[in-house]
Amino acid sequence: MNRGLKNAVPWCIGLSLVLVAAIGGLSLRSLAEQGEDARWVAHTHVVIEELETLRAEVLKAENARRGYVLTGDNRFRARFSAARDELQKTLGSLRTLTADNREQQKKTAELQPLVQRRLELLELSVSSPRSAQLEERGQAAYTLPGAELTGRIMESVNAMENAEQDLLGKRDAEARTSSRRTELLLVLGMVATIGMVLGAFLLLQREVKERARAEEEVNQFFEISADLLCVAGNDGYFKRVNPMWEKVLGFPAAELLSKPYFDFIHPEDLQKTRAAAEAASSTGVESFENRYRTRQGGYRWLNWNARPDARRGLVYAAARDVTEAIGARETLERLNGELETRARQLEETNRELEAFTSSVAHDLRAPLRHVDGFSRILVEEYAAQLGPEGERLVDRVRRATQHMGELVDDLLNLSRVSRQEATPLVTDLNPLVREVIAGLQPACQGRHVDFRVGSLPFAECDPGLIRQVFANLLANAVKFTRPRDPAVIEVGQADSNGCRAIFVRDNGVGFSMKYADKLFGVFQRLHRAEDFEGTGVGLVTVQRIVQKHNGRIWADAEVDRGATFYFTLEGLEERRSTETSGRTGGRHARV
Repeated sequence: MNRGLKNAVPWCIGLSLVLVAAIGGLSLRSLAEQGEDARWVAHTHVVIEELETLRAEVLKAENARRGYVLTGDNRFRARFSAARDELQKTLGSLRTLTADNREQQKKTAELQPLVQRRLELLELSVSSPRSAQLEERGQAAYTLPGAELTGRIMESVNAMENAEQDLLGKRDAEARTSSRRTELLLVLGMVATIGMVLGAFLLLQREVKERARAEEEVNQFFEISADLLCVAGNDGYFKRVNPMWEKVLGFPAAELLSKPYFDFIHPEDLQKTRAAAEAASSTGVESFENRYRTRQGGYRWLNWNARPDARRGLVYAAARDVTEAIGARETLERLNGELETRARQLEETNRELEAFTSSVAHDLRAPLRHVDGFSRILVEEYAAQLGPEGERLVDRVRRATQHMGELVDDLLNLSRVSRQEATPLVTDLNPLVREVIAGLQPACQGRHVDFRVGSLPFAECDPGLIRQVFANLLANAVKFTRPRDPAVIEVGQADSNGCRAIFVRDNGVGFSMKYADKLFGVFQRLHRAEDFEGTGVGLVTVQRIVQKHNGRIWADAEVDRGATFYFTLEGLEERRSTETSGRTGGRHARV
């Protein structure tokens, strides 16, 4: 399912709950304010009622006095007493009800002595028996100061009532405003809640669709997967398998589901499989291999990845048929074993060959020394008997013997180089070349040889073996430039097809490139032995050394125009220091 959608659903539900709670809180607050406003409206009505009661009780007291004066009936005295008590009670109630209003408290305080004084005058008329004098005095008391007090009382009550009526209007307006606000909040809250719930519903519906689509994709993958997929329970039974099971093992799904899966595992793999299942329950994922029986009675190797779901008591697993791979691995291990055996045999054969070569070289050198020594004695002591022809023949015998000795030495060197392991060191090639050139000075005596050595790189190589490469190539250059005066021999580096190569170039006799394939063959020579001595082993030795350094060697030549030999080495580096001299930027040595 879409991750954003999955996260939006709880957010939407959470926001809905927060919104509902906020609107509910605001609504409760508004309702509380509305209730408070209604209470104050009711309070104002009560104050107004008390003022009306006060006015009515004053009038009752007035009427009771008048009735008593006119009739002398004591019932009017009782009515006066009741009106007086009610007035006292009403005044107390007004003081309490107007405690929140300083102006009304002030007016109540001013009203109280007026009422008290009026009651005293009225009580004077009803406190004595009826007589002409009392009636006359009572009428006077009522008509003069009493009327004035009553008027002032009524004015004060009216003023208080008018103030309460104004206050009632304000509080009633506030109550209506609060009521409308509460209604608005409730409506908005209802609309917002419905919107959020609808949004959450739509998101949930979309999530359900996403889940259904994802489940459909999983089911499709389950059906078309090339691996063996299954869902197994902790009870040891498969709960679901995909079609690859039947394709690989031959059992229909119904049969696989009807039996414990341990029934299909090779007996030798049962303990390993149980251990892997226990490990998976603790680590979460486990990989292992076991063999499953096929319907034909054979077994197939399966490589498993299993993951448990402890909450649901299930294990989800995928297996791949690796029977052929394991067979190939076993074959490879067998072949490797055979190869190791052959390598040991070859190593033993090489040791025997080395011993044989050393023995043969020793056995050959001894008779060659004897032949050379006796030939020299024959020439020195019996020259007169031999004559010119005999001396010529003996000289040829001596030269052949010496050539044979050189050939034996070169073959031994080639054998040693072929067996020797290279020991690479970071080496500056310039000193190597200078040492080799210094060693060739005796061969250059009496000749004009110009050695031109450019700036050579460092290389990770075996210094001894590479010294021999330069020795063989430079010795060849000295030999094949013998007819030249001056002989020019160059050593440097060049780029060849994107690779850095070392070259040795001379202006000697050269050779035809159509014979270049014979250069690196044992005993292969491109010039007559009468013209240039040699055994035909030197370039083979050079090639073996270069190959040991993962390099290659090749030549470029032309008859009578010299030859150039190139070779590469693994790990050639840029020069770390620059040597410059002469007109070519290299080092010159003239002999």
